[in-house]
Amino acid sequence: MLIVLLFFALFQTLQCVPLPSPTNPLNDFSTFFLRDTESQFGERTVRDIIISCFVTIFACTWSAIHPNIPAPTDGWWTRFKRQVVTMIYALLAPELITYWALEQRLFRDSPSPSLSKSSMNRPRWTITHGFFLQMGGFMLSEDGRPIHVLIDGSHQEIPKKLQLIYNIEKGIISPPRITEEDIQDRSKGDIISKTIIILQTTWFIIQCLARWFQHLPLTELEIITLGFAMLNGITYALWWNKPQNVNRPVFLERERPIPTSGEKPKAIDQLAMSTTVENIVGSLYEPETERQPTNKQEGFLKRNLRKSYGAFEILLMWLLRPLVKLIVDEIAHTDRVSIFYRSKIKSEHEAVAAAIMVVIGTLFGGVHLIPSWFLDFASPQEMWLWRTCAIFITVVPLTVSTSVILHRGNMLGSVRTIIAGAAFVFTYLYPFARIILLITSLTYLHSLSPPALQTIKWTTVIPHL
Repeated sequence: MLIVLLFFALFQTLQCVPLPSPTNPLNDFSTFFLRDTESQFGERTVRDIIISCFVTIFACTWSAIHPNIPAPTDGWWTRFKRQVVTMIYALLAPELITYWALEQRLFRDSPSPSLSKSSMNRPRWTITHGFFLQMGGFMLSEDGRPIHVLIDGSHQEIPKKLQLIYNIEKGIISPPRITEEDIQDRSKGDIISKTIIILQTTWFIIQCLARWFQHLPLTELEIITLGFAMLNGITYALWWNKPQNVNRPVFLERERPIPTSGEKPKAIDQLAMSTTVENIVGSLYEPETERQPTNKQEGFLKRNLRKSYGAFEILLMWLLRPLVKLIVDEIAHTDRVSIFYRSKIKSEHEAVAAAIMVVIGTLFGGVHLIPSWFLDFASPQEMWLWRTCAIFITVVPLTVSTSVILHRGNMLGSVRTIIAGAAFVFTYLYPFARIILLITSLTYLHSLSPPALQTIKWTTVIPHL
């Protein structure tokens, strides 16, 4: 499907010299579904811009995503809906998709040193095995029937029965014997499909740079697409060894009964609700262990906030449930991992991951902010609406990361409370800023200036062409 869209977009850019024609605005939405028989040579239409941007965005938010493995009982409709949900998250918060890929990449070690070395009956554990484990690629089975998924033990909330290394050490199952080549053979994404997506996004970035070199303005929709293309390159590099669109896990047959310990696997709601708001954007208040007993000298508001903290937290978790899917570490069910599951990285890698995401998030916001001084807006109101939202999405990653660092370092005080409160508000408002940018990038197409509709003169960009 992606290849068909790419060829369609390619042919839309091919133009011949037409006969002169009376006025027919190139930026009129009524001509979107008409042929470009009346467009002048060296000019483009709104349809050309929309098709080029939509094909690139589709490649970045649908074709480039490497989803986790669904449950064996999931049908095609369930898998499709899950892919659509992932695409919506990629449209609203593409930086978090990159963060998801970064954390999965940083967890490259095997769950046990004994699996790191190859033997006669077991291949060496590779980065691909690490990705496959986080995807929910190993399933405990009995007589060919799935029992529950097996994952790593990096999260304390995960019961031991669901941990791969625990089942191996107890002799319940044998170590996985699947090789890296066999895992990649299950992948639906090969080097050709990946190369096509990379070429599509790279070509779009080159066109944007060429327009900047020739002092031709970009449209707001192209700025939005440029941000997707930039993050797509980083995400693809992080996921290069991850299998794509694997629909069936590897069944590991149970060889002996599971020891009974009275521990029951938790489901998504139990794990999600057991994780407090502090794990998302830092703490608005002191942690539970550090709260002081209330007394009559406290203010009315502060005393009642302490009493209603539990109900308030549940309300916040409900409001932030869409973001919880991306931020809270959980397994969704015992027959599969959650949509955005990733292993918990080591403590020494947390600072590195946070620093990388601050840089990536700031660059992504800067892509929307910096070019706004070179865009042609129809009115000052449109200009300031765009710049305000661009500044907002640029500042959010730094604020949230600072709040998380202060929380994990147990740094208390009014500064921490203020930053944590700002991080909470920013995180909640961030999707609205993204939606405003996405909508305005389409509505602003009605009033494009003539230079924005000019095509690139490649003979100027590339000499001797």
